[in-house]
Parts: sequence; structure tokens; C-alpha cells
Amino acid sequence: MAGNSLVLPIVLWGRKAPTHCISTLLLMEDASMIVTGCHDGQICLWDLSLDLEINPRALLFGHTASITCLSKASASNEKQYIVSASESGEMCLWDVNDGRCIEFTKLACTHTGIQFYQFTVGTQREGRLLCHGHYPEILVVDATSLEVLYSLLSKISPDWISSMTIIRSDRTQEDTVVAVSVTGILKVWIITSEVSRMQDTTPVFEEESKPIYCQNCQSISFCAFTQRSLLVVCSKYWRVFDAGDYSLLCSVPSENDQTWTGGDFVSADKVIVWTEDGQSFIYKLPASCLPASDSFRRDVGKAVENLIPPLLYSVLDRADKQLLICPPVTRFFCGHREFSYKLLIQGDSSGRLCIWSVPDTLEQQDSAKGLQTTTSVSLQEAFDKLTPRPAGIIDQLSLIPNINEPLKVTASVYIPAHGRLVCGREDGSIVIVPATQTAIVQLLQGEHMLRRGWPPHRTLRGHRNKITCLLYPHQVSSRYDQRYLISGGVDFSVIIWDIFSGEMKHIFCVHGGEITQLLVPPENCSVSFT
Repeated sequence: MAGNSLVLPIVLWGRKAPTHCISTLLLMEDASMIVTGCHDGQICLWDLSLDLEINPRALLFGHTASITCLSKASASNEKQYIVSASESGEMCLWDVNDGRCIEFTKLACTHTGIQFYQFTVGTQREGRLLCHGHYPEILVVDATSLEVLYSLLSKISPDWISSMTIIRSDRTQEDTVVAVSVTGILKVWIITSEVSRMQDTTPVFEEESKPIYCQNCQSISFCAFTQRSLLVVCSKYWRVFDAGDYSLLCSVPSENDQTWTGGDFVSADKVIVWTEDGQSFIYKLPASCLPASDSFRRDVGKAVENLIPPLLYSVLDRADKQLLICPPVTRFFCGHREFSYKLLIQGDSSGRLCIWSVPDTLEQQDSAKGLQTTTSVSLQEAFDKLTPRPAGIIDQLSLIPNINEPLKVTASVYIPAHGRLVCGREDGSIVIVPATQTAIVQLLQGEHMLRRGWPPHRTLRGHRNKITCLLYPHQVSSRYDQRYLISGGVDFSVIIWDIFSGEMKHIFCVHGGEITQLLVPPENCSVSFT
């Protein structure tokens, strides 16, 4: 950065929405916004209206790997903070009101689940993040600084934690963390007010460790309606346990080779569980699972096959049967805003969000009909509704006669010293345009909307197929000539260009595969581009 100049990054989208293969999602507590993380590392904020209409508002960039989990990081509606974690151990704290990244850290472990926990110290409320993943403990992290404060450890059979839930107690100052390890061992930690205030690395060991034979656990949920039940969903069955002594109350195996991927309580007597292919099922629990019933715990001690089965009430299925490249992500959310809501939200690899509104009074229905989708929208559909539609940074130059679809830009590099933007395209051509003028005609309406008044440009042709990477060496080190631009493609070739004259200076065709990256060697190496 030279002098006092300010570099402000601007993203100009084309008519094609960015890819957004959803890997996790979160509904803010006031149900005004849905947050989705994707396998590319981006986070999308979707505004949700009272009538459940969805509109994407912002894309947040900060992670370099797939997003593994999202969680709220504050209990205040004024400060709407969330935390995200990626496969590479990165954690980011975001203000979703304006999209700022407030805090960042990177740990040597991968989180697969995060839950927010708030406690009161005097008159102050403090937040903690309980994290689990590919490590044999639960990390307790400060929700403001993202600093690891202490750990919940296991003395007996320590192992990775598959899933966990927090049981809040209204009667005592003690809360309970219940988790299931990858080997099916249930772990219980008691969080007292003294433990909550801990600021050192002293470990907290479990109070109870009990085998419940729930391998491949996908989720564990506490019933907030009865304060007495736990739902544990495994890939091939789901079970309901008594939260008092963790006795088995109900068990349902999967059918037709289905794979369960999660579940939650819809009400005191109903649960919803969902599968890998995007279907969801609502079941009514038997009386033996309901604390208010005289038959509660009647079947405790019986063999699994002799337990009274629940009753299938409804099936929620994807209306869009498009083939997906990975299983959709499904979550159930229950809460209160201006209205009481029970929403099942699903995100898939095409960047589509679907919402089902689950009614409070649900009668048994024909499972073939089930509940219909309330809202469904994809990132591309949202882009298609924009007026005027985004033109794209060089889409005006990419249109093929008689074909309305522009050529895709597959690589780009910005050269601030010359005010040029270089874009490599899927047909092997490279376009050089004046960056400032190009940005202006995209941000302001004018003659360019009628295909007139487009800034001057230069096209370089030499590759026989898609451009995969571009490099301007002088931008990295002043020992390289300002006129040279380097490009690589899927045609196994690397080309040196003179950006002033547009001349191809040299082509290297000695590679045995497509070029994926171009790097400038260290200062003590030869200036040769090879």
C-alpha cells in the first residue's frame, strides 16, 4: 500500500451465481436470517421474512477450506455474532449485521460441532463455545476472543466425540453436557458456576461414562418440552433415552437401506429424523416414552426388538429431484419470534434452500403425501430475479453469436501498477481490460447496457483450451520485467506474454499434465521463468 492510499476490494458478479455447495447451516435465534457454509469455504447470509421468503444478502470470505460447522456466538439480538469453523482448523467470529470478521484463530484440530453456552457471573453474562471434533475432548472456547480456556476430558475410554448437547437446569446452578463418542460411549460432564468461570487449562473430567451401543452417532438432542428425554440418531437406527438414568425407551431401525443423518424433537410426543437422501420423517412416540403418561418407562429393560415402536405421522420429501453431488444438509429449528415457529431447513449442493413449516397440531397423514415444501429458492434463481441482471466483469466481450451464455472466466489477476484486469477464459483466450473503467460500467447504468460504450480491450490467443492460472511476476518481485505475463492451461502449456504489445514471447510444452499453479521463486533463485 503506497502512502495513504486505500485499497477497497469490490466483487462484481456475472449472471451466473457462484457455486455454493452447502455443508452446514444455521438459523439465527430470531429467525430473521439463515446462515449457510459451503465446501468452497464461503458463508452466505440469507434474509428470512415473516412469510418465510428467502433472499441472499451477502457472501463472507475468510476460510480457506470447507466449512464444517456454524454456531451462534452471542445471546443478544443487538449483537448478532456467529462463529464458523473449517476443515483446516480455522475459526472465525462474524458480525452478521454487517458481515465483518471480528476475530480469527487457527487450531491444530478440526471441529465438527460447536454449541454456544451462556452463564451469568454477578450481573455480567459471558459466552462460551463448546467444540468437539477430530480430537478426544471437548474444548471450551471464549466466545469473544476465541481463546481455548479449558477442556472436558475423559478418564474412561477417551475418544473422538460424535455429537453432544447441553442440558440447562432451571432448578440448580449446574448444567450438564451429554456427549456420545465414536465408539458409542455416553459421556456426562457437570458444568457448575465455578467450572464456568475457569480461565486456566485445568481439565474437567466426566461424571459418568456409560456404553449405550450407539455407533456412528449423527446427532444427540435434548427434549426441551419434557426436560426428560434424549434422542440419539445413528446411521442405521435412532433411539430415545431417559435423560435421568439414560435407560433405553424406544428404538427404530432404518428401512430400505436408508441412512439417518440427524433428528430432533418437534414436540413432547413427536420427533423428526432425516436421511442422507433428503427425506424427513415425523414419528409419534409411544406412551412409554412420555413422562406425562402413566405408562412412562414401562418397557425399560426389555430387549430392543420388544420395545413398542413409534407411529409414522408424515414424510417430508424434496420436491426437486435434481441429482446432487453430495448429501443435503438438514436441520430443525424451534423457537419464538413475532410468531412461534417450527422450521425444517435443508440446503444442498446446488446452493438451494428448502423450508418446511411444521404445524403445532400435526395429524396423522398419508405418508405418501406428507408435508409440502413451504419455500424453495436457489442462489441462481435469486440471481435470475435481479433487475437489471448482473452483467459480469467481461460478459459483454464473451458472448458467442446466437448463444446467450457468455464464456466462463476461469482465472484472473489484477495488475494495479497498470490499472489492468487480466481474465483467462474457458476457450483458452485471455482478455486484458482497464480495471477502473470496467468496474464503472458494471456499477452504473449507461450505454454499456445496450452493448455500446464498452472500454477498450486486448485479447491474447495461444492456448488451445481452458486457462487455469495467471501470474504477473513483477507484482511479486521487482527483478522481473514489467511487460511479462505468464499463463498456464489444461493444454499442458505455459506461455510468456508481452502485455504491452500482446505478443507471445515463448511457449513451454514440456509438462505432462494441466498447469494448476504458477509461483515466483525466492529472491536467491535465477530470474529464469522455468
